Amino acid sequence: MKATLIQENLAKALVHINKAVSNRPNIPVLANVLIEAQKGMLKLSSTNLEMGISMWIGANIAEEGKVTVSAKLLSEFVNSIKPGKIDLVEENQMLEVNSVDNKAEFFIIPADDFPRVPEPEGQNIIEVNALQFADAVNLTVFAAGTDDSRPVLTGILMESKEKELTLVGVDGFRLSRKKLKLEKVVKIENFKEIVPAKTLKEMESILRDVAEEKDVIKIYYLGTKNQLLFKVNDLELSTRLIEGDFPDYEKIIPKEKILRFEMDKEEFGNALKVVSIFARNVIGNKTRFKIDATAKKTILSANVVDIGKNDSSLKIDAIQGDDMETGFNVRFLMDIANVIKSKKIVFETNGPTAPGVFVNPEDLDFTHIVMPMRLE
Repeated sequence: MKATLIQENLAKALVHINKAVSNRPNIPVLANVLIEAQKGMLKLSSTNLEMGISMWIGANIAEEGKVTVSAKLLSEFVNSIKPGKIDLVEENQMLEVNSVDNKAEFFIIPADDFPRVPEPEGQNIIEVNALQFADAVNLTVFAAGTDDSRPVLTGILMESKEKELTLVGVDGFRLSRKKLKLEKVVKIENFKEIVPAKTLKEMESILRDVAEEKDVIKIYYLGTKNQLLFKVNDLELSTRLIEGDFPDYEKIIPKEKILRFEMDKEEFGNALKVVSIFARNVIGNKTRFKIDATAKKTILSANVVDIGKNDSSLKIDAIQGDDMETGFNVRFLMDIANVIKSKKIVFETNGPTAPGVFVNPEDLDFTHIVMPMRLE
């Protein structure tokens, strides 16, 4: 293998490729990156057997071939040398990487030992704007569970109907749902799969870096392998799916409300930061959430025995309903305040023991629900 390419392009590609490299692999080759020189392009691939990433970059290919070398060492070396042209040459079971004033040799593990990274098969089933998909992931992954004993809750439900894609995250205490209009959908009956939240979070990070405003992400269903593959421009990310029954989230979403009001998102976030100083010392990070409809304000408070207490109030508008008091995990409230981008947040509930519903008035396709906590 002999190839010439630009240092900056290789360094940037390796940043994404390393997201799927195993840190402590049981199989040594999984710590490597697969480099394939073919048809005027250099293809880089990595996998940890749960997630795989492949990326193509332009190169002058003098001799085709493929090798695997340490992903970490190659990345550190390439990031440390000066920008400009570099040469990759396979010779004597080593990969030489040469720049104007630096040269390194990397031991090779045969490419045949590297697991096959999935590729697109057939026609993609879904097309959606890449950055809108990244936003939808950001609005849902934080609500997914982290307890591996309940693997279904560590994933995000993805289901499509006609020209709409829905992403849902649930951890047993809260729920986030975001609906997206699709650019194109190839009909597939009952497409409903659970994708690991960690993988989608990596996909979001990649999309923020490689996608532009009008780019689309194409999603392929590798049903026989129980995998999905996401493709945007010259990058592909594949992931294993989580098997199991996702909770019937529609039953969790309240159909009625007896109280509704609007509040300024920035003021809400500031009040939460203050009350969290005390609430983090309370079991469950509990904060009282009191609505005074007459005074048009909400009071957030936390009381810690032998330490102290705090009350933080903020104005509310467009009130429909009467006074009420309930309790929530302050960390959950801070999470929702951080992801909603509108100036206002709408709060709805059907009573002090009913779930709290948080809505972005500028995006009615997004709904977030937080279960209440007992005040006693």
